[in-house]
Amino acid sequence: MIESPSVRENRLISNSLVFLRNIRVQFDTITALNTVDIGIGYKEIVGLLGENGAGKTTLINVLNGMVPIESGEIYLEGKRVEDPTPEWAQREGIETVHQEPTLIGSLSAVRNFFLGHELKKSVGPFSYFDNRKMEQIAAGAIRKVGFSLNKPLRQPIRFFSRRERQIIAISRARYFAWKLLVLDEPTLALSEVEVDIVLNMIRQARHDGLSVLFLTYKAQEVFSVADRFVILHRGENYVEKDKQKTDYKELEKLLVASRFTAVRQMAAAVAHQIRNPLGILRVSAEMLRSDFTVPERQRANYNHLTEMLIDEINTLNLVINNFLDFTRQKEPNRGFCSIAELLEASLATIPLDRFPGREVKVEIEDGLPEYPLDRRLMEQVVSNLLMNALEASPDNGCVEVQAGVHDNLLTIAIRDSGEGMDEETQKQIFNPFFTTKATGTGLGLSIVQRIVHQHDGKIEVRSIPGKGTVFTILI
Repeated sequence: MIESPSVRENRLISNSLVFLRNIRVQFDTITALNTVDIGIGYKEIVGLLGENGAGKTTLINVLNGMVPIESGEIYLEGKRVEDPTPEWAQREGIETVHQEPTLIGSLSAVRNFFLGHELKKSVGPFSYFDNRKMEQIAAGAIRKVGFSLNKPLRQPIRFFSRRERQIIAISRARYFAWKLLVLDEPTLALSEVEVDIVLNMIRQARHDGLSVLFLTYKAQEVFSVADRFVILHRGENYVEKDKQKTDYKELEKLLVASRFTAVRQMAAAVAHQIRNPLGILRVSAEMLRSDFTVPERQRANYNHLTEMLIDEINTLNLVINNFLDFTRQKEPNRGFCSIAELLEASLATIPLDRFPGREVKVEIEDGLPEYPLDRRLMEQVVSNLLMNALEASPDNGCVEVQAGVHDNLLTIAIRDSGEGMDEETQKQIFNPFFTTKATGTGLGLSIVQRIVHQHDGKIEVRSIPGKGTVFTILI
């Protein structure tokens, strides 16, 4: 017998620790969440993913009573919650670690740890905070998770670094949660060793009977611990996958695809808005070149300026056409492609005269076969990475391009001789609209990543501050 949607939904509600149904949140004219559904089972770890602005943080703030809803329903253990508040969430054993720890700078680390759960002792008719006992418990809770802090917990929290505050917030939530632990990007300020501590803590929390909602944009971290994945896109449900029915590669592709739905829409809008003014500018520049006369002594400079203006307009038109191609692109139009010709064509699109002191060295492995690629799309990838490498390299610097086969994969590595990037920048580099440049957006590298994913490949970035950066395409 086929189960009706209403029967299935009621079953999900009754079998879930927490279930949010048809949640809608409006901020003035902006719809932050639009009929979002999400359930979290008993002793289940759910990964909640999506690009910045997808609605992840708003959703958990609905759950913990910090954001009111326009419509929808919240259920806890099968019973509808009429008026969720932060105090209700605390009473029900729901604890949240926010991206920016919500701590009070003037209070000690101990007082922040026990905020809302303070322990008191009585002396006659008077009662006092039992600071010694709270400090012992807080220190023990931090050690139990696996962290260590060198500062005394009696110090005001304002003297603690962001990393140390995050450690305290994570340890606090783990100690007081007894039904649901909610983690919103908990690893952003932590080292690799500390990230592993958090992931082990999440596994242990489930073993101890808790459910966990883990918000992140990092597919690799969440895939290692979660039982189920929910991806949001622009405030709506995008896709839901059980871990048993997917793998890390598919999850990463789904996450990238959700991110690029928004990018494609913006790219198309921007391209169409710019295309007409560019056409007018081109016609105007050609009129200046052909229809106006200037004194002979100024003719050479005048011609040079108009030709340069037309060249720049042509370059912008090429970018716009690439954006429009990207918005229309569904599947790569593959054909066997010479890698040497691909690199040569990519270099030909770059205005090397803008970088007169920089050298580009190309090294191609002997006997490298042709590969099934969409040459037009891959030229965009290589040109973009080459341009970034040239801009990152200093005057008289060198950009190295190496193409070959490694572990049966086509490998194209592009190395600059710039200052390199720190670890946090490397993690953000492919996010739409993130950029290290003074002007522009991060769309270029986002599109690069999308095209490489369309070819069932991946792109890796390796950088050491002060020693340059290498982008490696693996297909």
